[in-house]
This record gives sequence, structure tokens and C-alpha cells, in this order.
Amino acid sequence: MTGFYIDAITALILFAVGLYGVTSKSDFLRIFFSLEMLLNAVILLLASGAYHFGLTRDLAIAYVIIVIATLEAAAGVLIFILTNRITGEIIPDHLDKVVEDE
Repeated sequence: MTGFYIDAITALILFAVGLYGVTSKSDFLRIFFSLEMLLNAVILLLASGAYHFGLTRDLAIAYVIIVIATLEAAAGVLIFILTNRITGEIIPDHLDKVVEDE
């Protein structure tokens, strides 16, 4: 029972840090990784809850979601690198000017 509370508190802290990162940063990469932290906090809470209540069959779904989130992070970093090469900017507020120029 104590393990579930530790996992829940860890997920809550991870979610709070991710929420702070999303609302306070203007850098694309930091916002993206903060969104990943939000997603991983929810996955951690759901997986630890499933394990605590004995629903170990459903943990495979959590593993699939983790793999999809990893692929999403790789695609996001690739988009960031390509955007940085094309524009030289990493602040999303300035990307609309590049689209208008083309």
C-alpha cells in the first residue's frame, strides 16, 4: 500500500513540474519535454494503480503507451532540429514570420 502512495506522490510532483514547464516557458523544446512529463506522470499513476489493484494484465497497455510516447518524443526532437536548421530560431512566437515569408 505504501508503494502506491509513493508512486502517486511522485506522479503528482512530476505532473506539477510538467504543468509549470508548459505554462511558464516559451522555448519549444522545453514545452515539448514538459508535455512529455505530463504524459509520463499520468502513465505512472495509471500503471501503479493497476498494479496496486491487481490488474497486471492491463500493464501491457501502459508499456505500449510508453513506447508510443518515446516515438513521439523522437519525432518532436526531429521536428525541433529541422525547424532550428530552417529558421535559426527556437522560440515558437517567431515561427509565424517564417511561414509568411515563404
